[in-house]
Amino acid sequence: MVKKTSMQASATRTSVTDEETDALARRLSDKPYGSPEKIEEVKPEQEKQCRTTISLGESMLRKTEDLALQNKRSGKDPKNVSAIVREALELYFDKGTTDRNT
Repeated sequence: MVKKTSMQASATRTSVTDEETDALARRLSDKPYGSPEKIEEVKPEQEKQCRTTISLGESMLRKTEDLALQNKRSGKDPKNVSAIVREALELYFDKGTTDRNT
């Protein structure tokens, strides 16, 4: 059931023309979500993500969650706990390979 518009709302509401609607649609359709510098390229070699469970000490988890929140608010990556753990593991594995090659 559609509610009737109130007299006060209809008195203050301006009507929108078809031209204004089209202009707004054209302007918004060309606009990317977020700022252009934040658009990330999708890596072609990116693997399917799998869920896992890990155990962390309370203080380590708290620090990781705080870092994720701080990164999210400042617009930096990694922005969540999973991404922080993935990045740390990648660095760990890369370091392990360079240590073995030397």
